[in-house]
Amino acid sequence: MSNDGKPPKVGTSQWKKNEKMIATNPVLRAARDTAQGFRASSGITTGGDVSPEYKSNYDKIVWTKREEAEKPKFRTKVNGKYTDED
Repeated sequence: MSNDGKPPKVGTSQWKKNEKMIATNPVLRAARDTAQGFRASSGITTGGDVSPEYKSNYDKIVWTKREEAEKPKFRTKVNGKYTDED
């Protein structure tokens, strides 16, 4: 089936194949990004342009941790008897 040089419609099987190939190749990914008006990136998005305000207040960030929940207790059987029973 000829598409006369038009790109496949979004969601079709050919479009999915194309997107999969583009996602694995950084050169194709950069070409697609520039064609869609995005700036091609190296794939690394951390670091670099950090504001001075963020840098000066970084140590004031309150990092939260999950409260450690009690681990589930499992009973094991050996020779037909539970190991926690006497």
